[in-house]
Amino acid sequence: MAWDINWISMKLNNKILLSNLVLSVIIFLITSIGMYYLVNDTVYDELDNHLIQHKIDLMNQVQGDPASVGQVQELGGLGSYEWIDIYPYEGEVKLNANNFTTLDTTRNPDEVSSEAYRRLATTISVNDRYYTVKIYEEVAAWQNISMTILVSVLAGLLIWILLLYLLNQMVFDRILTPFYDTVDTLETISDPTDFEEKFPDSTTYEVKVLNDALNTMLNQVRSSFEDQKKFIQNASHELLTPLSIIRQKAEKILSNADNCSQQTLRAASEIQQTTVRLSRLSNALLLISRVENKQYELDEQIDINAVSNEVLEELDDFIKLKSITVEKDFENDITIQGNKELIHSAIYNIVQNAVKFSPERSTIHIQTNAGSEQEELVVSDQGPGIPDELKKSLFDRFKKEQDHLNKLGKNNGNGLGLSLVKSICKLHGFGYRAENKNGSGAKITLQF
Repeated sequence: MAWDINWISMKLNNKILLSNLVLSVIIFLITSIGMYYLVNDTVYDELDNHLIQHKIDLMNQVQGDPASVGQVQELGGLGSYEWIDIYPYEGEVKLNANNFTTLDTTRNPDEVSSEAYRRLATTISVNDRYYTVKIYEEVAAWQNISMTILVSVLAGLLIWILLLYLLNQMVFDRILTPFYDTVDTLETISDPTDFEEKFPDSTTYEVKVLNDALNTMLNQVRSSFEDQKKFIQNASHELLTPLSIIRQKAEKILSNADNCSQQTLRAASEIQQTTVRLSRLSNALLLISRVENKQYELDEQIDINAVSNEVLEELDDFIKLKSITVEKDFENDITIQGNKELIHSAIYNIVQNAVKFSPERSTIHIQTNAGSEQEELVVSDQGPGIPDELKKSLFDRFKKEQDHLNKLGKNNGNGLGLSLVKSICKLHGFGYRAENKNGSGAKITLQF
């Protein structure tokens, strides 16, 4: 199960993983913004504490050595802080207040570019004399440290999200494997006879419920399908005898034409034709039922070219009646294993359809292809082709186009010919397809 273009057809585990990933990215972005402001506030709090500590160090120094105030004014710095301005108190700062400000300034007048500094403006008392003190600390170094911490934390969080995504993908693939096994099994089932085993139990509750429901459904469908096949087989078999009797009675009436009126003879003729069609229908249904019940041995070696020639000989009168030309291309010899009677019936129905729907004085082409990977028989005609409404159901039972008329002016088929071809191919494991040719006509292919 691969990714598709739209969201609807996306795999369940991919939907879950994508939802989790989108949610994780949103949380990551919100967390990144929050952490940025949190780290930034923490850095400024720490920087302010650092400036307060510088103030305390300065007070301890000047109280222990009042003469050092002049040294501080001259040197402009103590310890690790950037620089300090100290001058007699002029009232611009409240006594004993600590005012923090972030500003862009330069330490020396000859510097071109300014830097961001955190400044503590406060006052100190030396020998009962107040001084205004401004301590400056460069912000860039602290910001570099904070950004390094922030990037490291976010990188770790991002790596964790990616690892969690990969881990979730492995876990979801493992958890959903029974579900996809069920889906894959369902896709292989074209009719109830294709599936003989039960869907297995699963440790996942939802999958177990699904498999139990499918087992129940398939058992019911299989039972109904078997009952239907038995009914068709029994009904077709039981109908053959009374139809044969009716046909014989009609033939007996027709044989005594001199003693019957024209109306009686016409009715007897219609009865005979109807019983012939019903007999063909019963025989076809019986054959399909036996094929689907696998009542045939598939151990004969069959020459496809020879069987095709036999079919053409049987249909020779029908072909000549419509003045149809048959072109054979049997350069490739194809030998398969199966049931010759069934293969003969499949080819017969295909060629018969081609003759039936071909116009007079047209051409039918029969060809065998033996490639390196696949062997096939192709029968193509110059008829009206396959109607659009029948392309998907052409091989289904009782599907035929009423507008396609044969030589006699009516379509006397029973709609089971290609359905029988389908059943025979499925029994042998062969492929089959029908398509329109470029131009006019249809092409039926059997793939061995």
